Amino acid sequence: MRSIVITGVSSGIGYDAVRHFVSQGYQVFGSVRKLADQQRLESEFPERFKCFLFDVVDRDAIQAAADEIKNLLDGNLLTCLFNNAGVALAGPMQLVDSEAFDRQLLVNVSGARNVINAFLPLLGASLDRPSSQKPGKIVNNSSISGFINTPINGSYCVAKHAIESLGEVYRRELMMYGIDVVAVQSGPIQSQIWNKADGALDEFKATDYGPMISKTEAIMDAAEQIAQPAEVFSRLVQSIIENPKPKTAYVIHKQRWRLQVMRWLPKRWLDRLMHKKLS
Repeated sequence: MRSIVITGVSSGIGYDAVRHFVSQGYQVFGSVRKLADQQRLESEFPERFKCFLFDVVDRDAIQAAADEIKNLLDGNLLTCLFNNAGVALAGPMQLVDSEAFDRQLLVNVSGARNVINAFLPLLGASLDRPSSQKPGKIVNNSSISGFINTPINGSYCVAKHAIESLGEVYRRELMMYGIDVVAVQSGPIQSQIWNKADGALDEFKATDYGPMISKTEAIMDAAEQIAQPAEVFSRLVQSIIENPKPKTAYVIHKQRWRLQVMRWLPKRWLDRLMHKKLS
């Protein structure tokens, strides 16, 4: 049976991935941080799904889950590890809370590494692996913020740039095992993140960054209007898993041509364009 580990499944992209892969006949293992979410999800998905309680910064808890999943796989390998868990922090880089900034890097970057390292043996990271066992894939939930840096969203951009680098390093190191690593660089996706963002920047409005904050909020409102359903993300992850030769990264965005222009514009031009738009 095909199997997948998905971190951060309480809502949004992770939740829809559980729904999708259970419906596709996969054995799904998910992670949440709250007992209530664990109980809710296992009640909602009584078949082909098991939910584990761990924070991606808790290496001991992750390893305990990996050990239990190993027993449940009964000698088989995981088909995929989908690193989805993460947090988002907005605000001027100069003013964001330092502890919150450190926590974002700890969760989004170190957390992804913790999970990858714990599950690598179950993905086939062994030179002694029988040739009959097909190695699994790793899919990282990245973002267009992993290749475009935007003001007020800087902390998140730093974390996602790091995820891009982390994935590339792992992909090149794991080639000897046949384990592939693919990034999904998404734009706006329909999820609770939009509700969580309401009022998140209020504390900065009385600072020099006030005008920039107001313009950023307007951009976020516009982005919400073009947000794509989470099932688009889920279907893409499945296509990556089942493609024998996937690309190293996939972009989900309704206006990909704009992103391509931004990627190739001279940096100073892009600086001025962003400054003009946010001033």
